[in-house]
Amino acid sequence: MRFFEKTAVWAALKRLAMGLGLIAMFSAILLVSDLGHRKTASAASGAARAQSGTNGRIVKTAIVYFARDVGTDQCVQGLIDGLKASGFDEGKNLEVRRADAQGEMINIPAILQNYDSSDVDLIMTITTPCLAGACSKVKHKSVVFTCVTDPIAAGAGKSHTDHLPFVTGVGSFPPVSHTLDLMQKLIPELRAVGTMYNPAEANSVKELTVAREVYRARRVRLEEIAIAGSNEVLQAVQILAGRNIQAVWVPGDNTAIEGYEGAVKGAKDERIPLITDDCSSLDRGGLACLGVGFYPAGMAAGKLAGRVLLGANPQDLPLAEVVVEQMAISRSNAEQLGVTIPPEFSQNLRP
Repeated sequence: MRFFEKTAVWAALKRLAMGLGLIAMFSAILLVSDLGHRKTASAASGAARAQSGTNGRIVKTAIVYFARDVGTDQCVQGLIDGLKASGFDEGKNLEVRRADAQGEMINIPAILQNYDSSDVDLIMTITTPCLAGACSKVKHKSVVFTCVTDPIAAGAGKSHTDHLPFVTGVGSFPPVSHTLDLMQKLIPELRAVGTMYNPAEANSVKELTVAREVYRARRVRLEEIAIAGSNEVLQAVQILAGRNIQAVWVPGDNTAIEGYEGAVKGAKDERIPLITDDCSSLDRGGLACLGVGFYPAGMAAGKLAGRVLLGANPQDLPLAEVVVEQMAISRSNAEQLGVTIPPEFSQNLRP
């Protein structure tokens, strides 16, 4: 054996083994270092596709929303990030114009018609009133919507696959039954809930239609007040308080959310718990919220918008449904009302 170790064959074998080891080591180093390069290359290829798909020009888009609030900001940011993931970066190859209807549905048609006759390549809408307006007023542009309760009720089409040829987007129907679950856990022996909504909003009509069936099945009385403007919300709560209710529910109604402070004041004056679909409004007051996340819906719609800008026909893109539930409970409001928060919600508490 000692003799074999000293032979030229043994020396050659050792050199071969060392060489193979060095090759394996350098291959591993190159593989790891290439991961970052491939991620960068992937992002760059997305931008290149966007640039080539639009002939290198700056793409012009418009976002139309009902009113400026935290929820709207989350929808807008989702749209912008979804577009960026598709290779369209605001300030580089993307121009985004924003229009606020200032909480007045009467302003929506003129805004949409203005963009429809402008040089924008795509109109994006946030909330049901803006989508409903686009379905009837837009004639020349493609439309992508998001943060909408029920696109079918808004007039986008007959189904998620059979829809207006120039429209696509993302709907997010609120978890009505889960909201009632939360109310019944926070308010034992819940018998009656009061709510308000604007009958002119298709989303609210659909949500209340579903809610009536859910509440009836649970044997909880649902008292309703129709409102026409956000300035009527406080009075609606005051009237509801006289109907022996145990909780106020503010649904995903744009008019009610616009007048949310009125609901908070009315509920506080009457020492009635207030629960809302809109978690972005809970910082403005109230006991709890359970609804859908606006950012994920906006992000999904932004990616759809990117596909349209790259040449996809909206008619070929089915309407999507994105529901990411959010829930939170205000610890301070619970203490003021004497509400005991079940331990299962310990991870959902806000100050």
